[in-house]
Amino acid sequence: MPKQLRIFYAHPYQPANLRETIDAAARRLKGNPVIRQKNVDVRPWTENPISGRSLITTVLRQIDRYNIFACDLTYPNENVNFELGYAIAKFKRIFASLNTSIQGADREYRQLYFPLLNMGYTAYDNHENLADSILTERPWDSLSHTLLDNRYRQQLARFEDPTLMYIKPPLNTDSVLAIQEEFGRSLFQHSLIVDNPNEYSSQILQWYVEKLLTADAVVVHLLGSDHANHGPYNLKSSIIAGLAMGFGRPLLMLAHEPYESPLDYERWLSVHDTAETCVQIAKSWLDQITPTLMHRRSNRQRAATSTSTILDLRNLFLGEPVAEHEADRLYEYFVETSSYYDAARGPLTILLGRRGTGKTAILYALRSDKLKTGQNHVTVLKPIGYETHGLIRVLEEVRQKSERGFLIESLWKYLIYSEIAMSAADSIRERSVYHERSREETAFLNYIDSKSDDLSLPFSVRLDSAVASLEGIGTISDATGQRIKISEGLHDAAINDVRRHLGEVLADYQSLTLLIDGLDEPWGPGEHIPILAELIAGLLSVVQSILNDFKRSSSRVKPVDTKVTVLLRSDIFAFVQHLIPEQDKLPVVRVTWNDQAQLRRVLEERMLLGAPRTRSISDVWSGLFPEQVVGVTPEEFILRTALPRPRDIIHLVRSAVSSAINRGHQSVQAEDLLSAREQYSGYAFDSILKEDDPTKGKLESVLYQFAGPNKVVDLNEIENIFASSGVEECDTNFYLDLLCDISFLGIESRDAFRYSINEEDRRSLRNVAGVIASREQRHERFEINPAFYQVLQIE
Repeated sequence: MPKQLRIFYAHPYQPANLRETIDAAARRLKGNPVIRQKNVDVRPWTENPISGRSLITTVLRQIDRYNIFACDLTYPNENVNFELGYAIAKFKRIFASLNTSIQGADREYRQLYFPLLNMGYTAYDNHENLADSILTERPWDSLSHTLLDNRYRQQLARFEDPTLMYIKPPLNTDSVLAIQEEFGRSLFQHSLIVDNPNEYSSQILQWYVEKLLTADAVVVHLLGSDHANHGPYNLKSSIIAGLAMGFGRPLLMLAHEPYESPLDYERWLSVHDTAETCVQIAKSWLDQITPTLMHRRSNRQRAATSTSTILDLRNLFLGEPVAEHEADRLYEYFVETSSYYDAARGPLTILLGRRGTGKTAILYALRSDKLKTGQNHVTVLKPIGYETHGLIRVLEEVRQKSERGFLIESLWKYLIYSEIAMSAADSIRERSVYHERSREETAFLNYIDSKSDDLSLPFSVRLDSAVASLEGIGTISDATGQRIKISEGLHDAAINDVRRHLGEVLADYQSLTLLIDGLDEPWGPGEHIPILAELIAGLLSVVQSILNDFKRSSSRVKPVDTKVTVLLRSDIFAFVQHLIPEQDKLPVVRVTWNDQAQLRRVLEERMLLGAPRTRSISDVWSGLFPEQVVGVTPEEFILRTALPRPRDIIHLVRSAVSSAINRGHQSVQAEDLLSAREQYSGYAFDSILKEDDPTKGKLESVLYQFAGPNKVVDLNEIENIFASSGVEECDTNFYLDLLCDISFLGIESRDAFRYSINEEDRRSLRNVAGVIASREQRHERFEINPAFYQVLQIE
């Protein structure tokens, strides 16, 4: 008798007919000759003895003991997903089943499981064909076909600092903002990986695995049952929590109230009703794990670089599509572009670009370049969130436009100066104990400590405090009184003292660099958008005033050479620019990727990091990629398929590499690139949905109306699509321009369809296209970008 092969079958307890079907299929299999010959034991989880024991302890131990983890995903369930993640991390052979006769089951599977796991399923509609499907697939004959290959069995090199991975919800609740700021002040402040679904919603399994293996601890933050779209997010997060548990990482699960904890992870989960409670739970957990992590830190070393000369697909390094997740090594393969050099020259740069164009990568490159000499001070201001309701109330109280402008300018000055002060104080405190502090530095630190209740608070707390100090300002009828109240509430006198101290402690530095990012974080649906627009427009106006202030020199104030770079999405800038006086004088730099050779260089610089030093990039292409894909070279295929942004190129190639490894290929095959193209198309579609104007919210319904056989559409067809999608007539031009700006539609030119590289380019292309169409007595024509063909089922 061969050694017994055991299948653990996970499924929801309800509905009863699902449980009945799986139980019946298991009984039918037990009598099958093949099952008996192979000595296979198919056991639904309900057959495991749990009386008097912890259910989750029993379940996880059974998964550890069994060879195969089967799961039914017809009705997505957080318990089952947690167990699935755990089994994946334990390198179990995964078998998934789906009753496709249940309406919506296949659609939900493709929305939730396929993008993350790139895993197929076995379809059935009764217990007999479920049993037959298991016999046909014979998972016991392919135990090595796990979703993770053997490279993940080895411990990946960890960061020098303790690292926390935070699975962040898509909503910026008070609890989410508070917990992020708490982590920013903890031992994880220098190495925090935030999985932000609003920024990058389609991470794949291998990304999560790599991050979990490099992380020292994991926090998964779930939404309450009354939050919008809590179901899909919590289901996905349950898989990630199971992965973390399977890899043995310290795990904290937080959930907004109301939340009914699934049995599987109730022992790791804490439900909070307020932001304060959430932070208290996190602090207590951090206190428990800190001693162990600090011990690891003292013994930590980076892994040595491989000296192998053999090309290995598993070592092909592509970096991160999101710059925040690779800030510590971005300098190794960052490609300097004209946008980078323009921003580096300063003194003021407004850096504009669409999502994924590499704005934040430029920020980290600028920071690294400035810090490497030790003669520059860098402050990064990255607001986690804004308290918008209080701001709306206060700004509405101030009726006169001039006083509103004064309030916003004063508010930004207070926030920016206090941020620079705290960053300078932290820099002084973090220096070696062997570096003696100057008299000016000691005086500065003493001053900061004396003002800790005002200056050293987190951004959102400082903003809340500032807003609270301005409450009731509308009751002051005269402009002079309002300005006095604003100045007092925002500590104008203290800001003058901060400026004087900064001149003293930064006098010997070559420069002060201020980098401002994250202004689009709260930019979402809601009535607060006009207020945010005013705030951002106010910031763009005030930074020049701050530069002038630091140039100022007197007997009491020393000048500081200062450079400021503000990063902003170009669509947000287009929304707010009409609020900015003399906007044409702003030093705007646009991040664009209209040069395919430059995009290819970005990709190849990353590829070479994972290749032996003796190998060239041509060796990588010829050794790890097919000669052709659908009649073109893989390089051409990649550049034609993906939107012209570094994030998209990297995502596509990472997906192809993961597909090849999962299929046991030694190199990427054409089928892997085609599979990655299908997955990427869904990702690209999801990414452009975030480009909608939050006050309109019609983009998703518009995009789906383009599904069908035609890749070229004319203006009349587009107007009909808008009408059927509920777009108001006054918004028709806005949405047509938006579709061109996000590269969904190419504009017909004399010889081809061209995709605009920025808003100005789009205006020019549309004007020329309109003139040509008018002369030829026809409608303007547009082409749907090939990146969306798969998701919209266009040939």
